[in-house]
Amino acid sequence: MKDFLFDLNNIRIETSFKSFDELRKILYFYQSNNIYKINIPCKNRLRRDFLLESIRISKEEFPSIDIIPHFSILHEFKNNRINTQDSFLEFLKAVKYLGCKQVLLVSGSQKRSTLDSVLALSMVRDNPLFSNKNISIGVAFNPYLPGILFDEEIIRLKNKLQSGLVCSIWIQFGTDYKLLERRIQILTNIISATIEDNPNISLINVFGSILIPSRQFLARFKYRPWKGVYCCNEFLDSIDFANKLILEILNTYKQHKIFPLIETNISNENHLNKLKMTLGL
Repeated sequence: MKDFLFDLNNIRIETSFKSFDELRKILYFYQSNNIYKINIPCKNRLRRDFLLESIRISKEEFPSIDIIPHFSILHEFKNNRINTQDSFLEFLKAVKYLGCKQVLLVSGSQKRSTLDSVLALSMVRDNPLFSNKNISIGVAFNPYLPGILFDEEIIRLKNKLQSGLVCSIWIQFGTDYKLLERRIQILTNIISATIEDNPNISLINVFGSILIPSRQFLARFKYRPWKGVYCCNEFLDSIDFANKLILEILNTYKQHKIFPLIETNISNENHLNKLKMTLGL
């Protein structure tokens, strides 16, 4: 029997698009290839009414596909904290009505001084919207931050978990898999303590970001790196080395029962074949 890291049922794919027709084309491609777990990010044009209409189309026209939408405080900020918080609640109500069970809440690459994901969660924790547990929140976590920044990240994560609304943690991408291993141990301990202290929480799933390397992607990333994403020079300089590092990260995810989130574009047969090859399918 062929050994594989993950099958397509155990991964999620983050998809971006510029029009509703492009969205339909991508989702049809996923459905035709038995891919049913999709994340829709909140960034650039993908926000506000366009994002909500994209979620409606996805849920109504492709009901078999599980959608987790993102809400970015940076990209959805509306003049002040109160307006943005109200917008977040309205977003949650709308996507819950459309049938989404979870939303990934992120502060964004440039945190707002008046509102971030920690404060947003503390402000909605007692809202009746969550009383029947039909919708929950995912939060981001960066295990690759250095020194005091990581200490602050741990404090922020614990504060998020104290809301009682968090059902999933989403790990930022990075290439230091040995550091990742050590930081996952810390994360595991925090999750265990949270579940033990809160009888209303039975499970917190962990997802880990994965980038599928290509020469074009590495060159573009090297020229314009993503803020908060720590990649070593060897990863960016060599496609072969990059592929080996991705396998190390995927093996680490598998060992700790972390589900991959594929953040690179998977929208045609060539992309999908590359993904399958990386997963060992």
